[in-house]
Amino acid sequence: MTKLTFIHAADLHLDSPFAGMSTIPNSIFKRLKESTFQSAKNIFDFAVARAVDFVLLSGDLFDESNRSLKAQLFLRNQFVRLQTHGIEVFIIYGNHDHLGGEWTPIEWPENVHVFTSSTPSEHSYYRGEQLVASIYGFSYKERAVYENMTSHYVKSTDAAYHIAMLHGTLAGQEGHDAYAPFQLQQLIARDFDYWALGHIHKRALLHEDPYMIYPGNVQGRHIKETGEKGCYLIHLSEDSRAADFISCADIIFEKLAIDITETAHMTDLVTLVEGKINELKEEGVPHFVRIELTGDAPSYFEHTQLEILEELLTVFHEQEEDEDVFVWVISIDCRTNEDVIYPEDSFLKELTAEIAQFESYEELLSPIKRHPIYRKSGKALTKEDELDIKEEAQRLLTEQLKQL
Repeated sequence: MTKLTFIHAADLHLDSPFAGMSTIPNSIFKRLKESTFQSAKNIFDFAVARAVDFVLLSGDLFDESNRSLKAQLFLRNQFVRLQTHGIEVFIIYGNHDHLGGEWTPIEWPENVHVFTSSTPSEHSYYRGEQLVASIYGFSYKERAVYENMTSHYVKSTDAAYHIAMLHGTLAGQEGHDAYAPFQLQQLIARDFDYWALGHIHKRALLHEDPYMIYPGNVQGRHIKETGEKGCYLIHLSEDSRAADFISCADIIFEKLAIDITETAHMTDLVTLVEGKINELKEEGVPHFVRIELTGDAPSYFEHTQLEILEELLTVFHEQEEDEDVFVWVISIDCRTNEDVIYPEDSFLKELTAEIAQFESYEELLSPIKRHPIYRKSGKALTKEDELDIKEEAQRLLTEQLKQL
């Protein structure tokens, strides 16, 4: 059987607005805004360097259905570059870049194959005159597709390899809307050689034989999308298979938990934090970090010291503003013994419990959803959005209480 080597990526989210980050220095915000483009370019650079057969892009290439001309031209230039190296590209569109949007279309080069049907269809990959692989997939016609599409994936050729592309949700995954839901056994039953999944931003190897992989998004966009991001390099042959994760993110988001129990002075705390920042700098990749101070609050650490932490945050910002490899501290949050920091501990616990139990989003947002501007936007609040709102509400309320 012929050997096959390809890149599997998904969720590029080009043109991500990075909402809520615009207050950072312009030079850093500009780098952040361009990070989805640079991360995508890193993938295509790697594809050229490894001379892969093709690249699979499993949905949400663009952050919005009204994709910008800039993002389209960027991809076209990258695809032309791949074409000069004999690399083909297979694309499906997902819930973010569904085909129901409005945009100025451009023409892709001949090496690009787009699945425009709302049910799975087949595109062939040839090596010379030999049919090596059949690729199957479909694109979202509108933002939400709730139908289980797995039964529509049917082998239609005698190719050596059959590869399925699917932008959807494994049944039972919490925090995600059930777009194009599927169960693992349903995919196994289709007897394909590889399942190139998309939609979930946290990478996951769901199954090894055959491989069923979520590569995750290629660039973290907020503090909930932490760690290395990238794509997978896949090798398939008659007697072996391999899946290697390739880190491609231009900027990495991280949460740092720092135990301050053993610190005796504020100087010790500063030294500890600076040490962690320098460790990240040594990786050679810019970072956005949220620092969480944990452990027992030392005697020097009183409620009034929280104002000093805000001042410390400003100092860190001034140190990083002109750095190429920066570590930008988003916030310094206290997760220490709250009996020391917060005399009103019981109230905070009650507040946290109320936020966790809050489920009345539909009732609360119904007046907004009836507004013409909201309806025109075509956006829907996902379960992941609701979790983000809960966490951000808790953080903001807690920060406000610190000032009382």
